Amino acid sequence: MEDFSKSEILICDDSITNVMLLSAVVQEDPNILADTQTDSGKAWQKLQEKEYDLLLLDLEMPHLSGFEILSRIRREKSVDELPVLIITGRQDMEARNQALADGANDFVTKPFDQFEVALRVRNLLQIRKAFRIQRHAKSQLEKAVEIRTAELNRTTDNLIHCLAVAGELKDNETAKHVIRVGKYARALAKAIGLPEEIAFMLEKAAPMHDIGKIGIPDNILLKKGQLTPEERQIMESHTRYGEQIFGQNDSLIIQMAKSVALTHHERWDGSGYCQGLKGESIPVEGRITMIADVFDALTSKRPYKQAWPVDDAVQFLREGAGKAFDPKLVEAFIAHLPSMVEIMEQYRDD
Repeated sequence: MEDFSKSEILICDDSITNVMLLSAVVQEDPNILADTQTDSGKAWQKLQEKEYDLLLLDLEMPHLSGFEILSRIRREKSVDELPVLIITGRQDMEARNQALADGANDFVTKPFDQFEVALRVRNLLQIRKAFRIQRHAKSQLEKAVEIRTAELNRTTDNLIHCLAVAGELKDNETAKHVIRVGKYARALAKAIGLPEEIAFMLEKAAPMHDIGKIGIPDNILLKKGQLTPEERQIMESHTRYGEQIFGQNDSLIIQMAKSVALTHHERWDGSGYCQGLKGESIPVEGRITMIADVFDALTSKRPYKQAWPVDDAVQFLREGAGKAFDPKLVEAFIAHLPSMVEIMEQYRDD
């Protein structure tokens, strides 16, 4: 834990006598440690290497003047980060005004009164201490917020996963199906150069593509034989149900999940549902999720079918490119097939 009672001061004056006197004055306080330097160039180097709580600075020095050091400091640090007390023999107002303009906090004129120096040092260190306490409190708050945000993100992930699984349970799918669809979607999004943030959101949103099936009657959803045209129309309405479930929400992930649920059955040639969108007019998240879902459905074992070999599933995607699927996405999926197979193996159904 940071010790706010301790302070470190750098004293920079080309007079060794002044340096020794000032050092003795400030170190009468046992909580103050003084570092001294008569070479202004080396003093600037020390300021680069270490964080001090206060600088006592002479104005007229060889190599680097006090004005030059002060100007450099203020380009990097605020008056709260490093207060500066000017120790100067100059009495003219011009020097004071220039130093103030450059960011000096206070002045002591030579020959200095030791009691005055001690008081001014104490006052400036109190300002510095207040800044340190505020900065520490801000840092602790940021850490607490970061921890809480991580907890909320984990909770959100779990809720999203549970919601996605709920949408698949009635359809004889497995919990790992929704995980794989999300992983495939993220990998494909990254493969086409989408930003990591979008790829991450798509991983969370894609598993909820079939959440609208909750609204489909079991006698249609679980029917073994071929659906009638009327039943097919009801089945296809699950995309609209998905849209209704997510409704209006400010969450970007929920907005993406809504788009995925509504558009993952649109086809590249315009023959899909429910809006009959075509080509690039289909949101990319819907196009990506469609490929991820189809590939997983083909390569997974179900009560009504065996899992297809990967090569056969890839051939199905190739044949559907330009018809059902975005041809560029199919090309990217196949180009990154080893990554997709790795996902398939890692999250294989028990």
